Amino acid sequence: MLMAPVLRQLPLAILLVVLALLDVQTLVELDTAGRGWVVPGAVAVAAMALLAQARPVAGALGAVATLVVSSGLLRVVGAEMPAGLAATEFAALAAVIVAVVRRVPAVVATGLTGLVLATAVAAAQLRPAYWSLPAGSTPEPWWSVGLSGVAMAVLPVAYGWYLRGRDRERARASRAAVFAARQRERLGLARELRDVVAHQVGVMTEQVRAAQVRSAAEPGAAAQVLPVIERSGIEALSVMRRLVTALRDREPGEGQALAPLARTTDLAADLRTVTAAGSPPVRLTVELAEPVADEVATSVLRLVQESVTNARRHADRAREIVASVWTEAGNVRVEVRDDGRATGRVRGHRVGSGLVGMRERVRLLGGRFTAGRTTGGWRVTADVPLRQAER
Repeated sequence: MLMAPVLRQLPLAILLVVLALLDVQTLVELDTAGRGWVVPGAVAVAAMALLAQARPVAGALGAVATLVVSSGLLRVVGAEMPAGLAATEFAALAAVIVAVVRRVPAVVATGLTGLVLATAVAAAQLRPAYWSLPAGSTPEPWWSVGLSGVAMAVLPVAYGWYLRGRDRERARASRAAVFAARQRERLGLARELRDVVAHQVGVMTEQVRAAQVRSAAEPGAAAQVLPVIERSGIEALSVMRRLVTALRDREPGEGQALAPLARTTDLAADLRTVTAAGSPPVRLTVELAEPVADEVATSVLRLVQESVTNARRHADRAREIVASVWTEAGNVRVEVRDDGRATGRVRGHRVGSGLVGMRERVRLLGGRFTAGRTTGGWRVTADVPLRQAER
């Protein structure tokens, strides 16, 4: 959703605003010269820090450029700084470094981090200082200043590196979950295709037996049955090829098996059965002007069942679910939509195993699959060829 990135940056934005207000208060209390020139530069660097959360390279280069221009301007007007950088600028540059280390490739991140730190040190030296040491006093040891600078540099880098590792682990877990969902759907489809093949081979066997019985009394009976057996054999071979495709490139690992799906020869009746129980109610429309192959009918039933289940589980305040199945231009088309609101991350991102499995099932059958939000809810569509091309 569009609001998600904004909400993720809200804590950082609040922190920078609070620090900017504290900087203003400090400048007013100290009555520093040219204090009106300090705040705009700090705010501009803070804006670059927020930009860096989405575009790290652009945000880092923008922060560097802003810091250089701001420091040069402060030097020209003689604006005095209580410290080399304002607190807002310190926090903003730390946020930039964290974003760069977290999201940018290591080599580029190293260069950008070094550039930001070098610019910060140069800016602190370039700006006029408010505080000056009394005559005869001893300045702070160089190693103390160095340790403070190292701490300011190391902490953002270390935190950014930690977030980088955590993001890598999350991405790995997400890829594993998507792969597991695809494998579950492949194995489920393979089991269903196996049942279709078994049925077709059984029909062929019965036709051969009938031809043998009739051939004794009717010598031409076998010839009449052969075309039917041939068509059944061709369909069985086509299904077997899709079965092999569904199992191809399988990697080790077990997935959760799909629950058995009770089917009859009437797809419309089966669809009414799987959508009947539950709330909100489903308004089902089925218009099948062309015959639907068994393996396609099974997948259509699965798609509708999974889509309706998702809608009932995740569509908040939905009053109705509309499911439509019809044949057109050699395809069977499925559309399931609801009028509810999204709840949580599932509907906001919708990269769950259910959607991944449905997309994989439709792809294996040579069709097209879409899912996403509409102005009034969520919609799932699928177009699957009625007759599968041989592969």
